[in-house]
Amino acid sequence: MPTEPYHDEEVNTNQPLIDETNGRRRVQSHNSFQDSIISTQSSPPPYDLYPPAKSLLGRAYNWLRKIPRSNTHQPIYLPIIPGNDNNISSRSLFSFRRFRTTETQSTLSNASSIPSHSCWSNYYHAISDRLPDRPRLTLPSFLAPHRCLLISLSFFFLILFSFLLFCSIFFSPETLPDPVFPDKITNTTARFLTLNIFMRPPLIKNNWSDYKDDRLAYIEKYILPEYDIITFQESFAFASRRKDHLIKAARLMGFNHHVESPRKYPWQLGIDGGLLMISRFPIVQSNVIEYPRGHHSDWLSIKGVLHALIQLNPTHKINLYTTHTQASYDLNNVINPDDTAIRLSQFSIFHNFIHDTAKENEYPIMIAGDLNVDAATHPITRPITQPSTASSVEYTQMVDVISGKGVKNAYSDERWFEHPWKLDIEDVLYRQYKYHPVTFGDYTTNEKGELIPAETVLTNWDQLMTVQSIDRVFWADGSTEKSRVGLTNARVEKFWVKENELIEEEERQQIGFTQISGTSS
Repeated sequence: MPTEPYHDEEVNTNQPLIDETNGRRRVQSHNSFQDSIISTQSSPPPYDLYPPAKSLLGRAYNWLRKIPRSNTHQPIYLPIIPGNDNNISSRSLFSFRRFRTTETQSTLSNASSIPSHSCWSNYYHAISDRLPDRPRLTLPSFLAPHRCLLISLSFFFLILFSFLLFCSIFFSPETLPDPVFPDKITNTTARFLTLNIFMRPPLIKNNWSDYKDDRLAYIEKYILPEYDIITFQESFAFASRRKDHLIKAARLMGFNHHVESPRKYPWQLGIDGGLLMISRFPIVQSNVIEYPRGHHSDWLSIKGVLHALIQLNPTHKINLYTTHTQASYDLNNVINPDDTAIRLSQFSIFHNFIHDTAKENEYPIMIAGDLNVDAATHPITRPITQPSTASSVEYTQMVDVISGKGVKNAYSDERWFEHPWKLDIEDVLYRQYKYHPVTFGDYTTNEKGELIPAETVLTNWDQLMTVQSIDRVFWADGSTEKSRVGLTNARVEKFWVKENELIEEEERQQIGFTQISGTSS
């Protein structure tokens, strides 16, 4: 066994680096014991000691390996290629392998010792060679053992930032086009519509399909041109661009003004209230309020009220309100008292909102929307074909709270939700029909004269033929004769596809739904 380490022969420093006989660059030999020392106690080798990576992932892996796991014990001495040429002096072996001079580029291209790289690697090395020295990241000793955790946290926050950036763009309103038609002014009539369009967020539906895109196209083509002012319920904007598409399409038809529920983002743990109001007439003032969270699935939807002061002409305006309140999650047609209590509290907030926004002006007030209160009574002895002329207890309580009278406490003479400012409202649909018309869970007859559900695509199975009257239009006259505006010809429109005379028979056969909504307005 040798007693002393092996030494290479003496190197002649004057010997050229280029071998003239075969045109290859020759690396001079070195003392392997003195010039190249690697200790097993030292930190991982520097980045230059690893072969250059050919992919971005490989470079990231090499960069990860160069981070020390613990304190550095001693440096690593790399083999150095001496020479008089300034361009190649003081370079490591792997730096030298990817280095080419202009004089010998064609000669070195075929060298067997030089690994092949992609064109992108050549660009990367060419740019990195011309950049100043980059700072090296050295972790403190107490963080070095946890470098994998730090890398994982870095990727997590990068993904989180990307998600938040995506949400801030996707869930925000789109830019609207410029108006095409001027604002409308009327001295005679204006056509109003309130409609729950069941345009719920993606993946939320009662049956296997609710034809959201098809119904939206139907509304834009056949419904919007027929009206001047429309209030929509359940037109949700969360995780969907359908609401923006509807607003843009309406704007191109002359609906230059709109008010909508505030948009919500995923980190708010809730979705918007789904309210939308569009108008061909100027909206000179608008206000929005949100209810406290409801129960059941209504906890996710931040419902509320929209208000718009609409100018019909220079001397006449109207206060228009729309709302969508807590839904009824009844079991076996038994009224849920918790849902009723929440709705009454929402109606009280609604009344206060009307007081704050319309008390100071003299213009009439119109309330339209899906109030989720069945105004009809349903005695067992009366067939569903007979309309309800009597009003339910929940409907009476709703009218009393919205008008400011409040409801009587069963245990005392005190009235809950009473307000000193009173509002005299009238149910215009009941005035027109003399009964509460069906707006949800309607029925029809087949060829044999048998009663069948009128709509089965959007309506849940347990609500078929429940003949409910939940959509309302209330009216309150203005305080002065000069501001008086009348509301006439109120009716419930079924919007049956089969009764639309503007549709060709071929198009009618291709439509998969029978009604644009589960409710009628």
